[in-house]
Amino acid sequence: MFAPHETRPDQKRLVSLLATECHLPVDEMATLYEHERAELALVAHITKFLHIFATRNVLEISPPA
Repeated sequence: MFAPHETRPDQKRLVSLLATECHLPVDEMATLYEHERAELALVAHITKFLHIFATRNVLEISPPA
């Protein structure tokens, strides 16, 4: 039995959606997202789900819409 093909999330699309949801410029959101993802990557043993946790962190620290 073969494992399903795993794809990485489209980071540009993810950042764009976060920027829209948080009413922030895309460049600012990209910087924020990359910072959060990099912080998580430093201590992660499994990196498959970093985008999920980075997204959660960004949503927690972004100003309310």
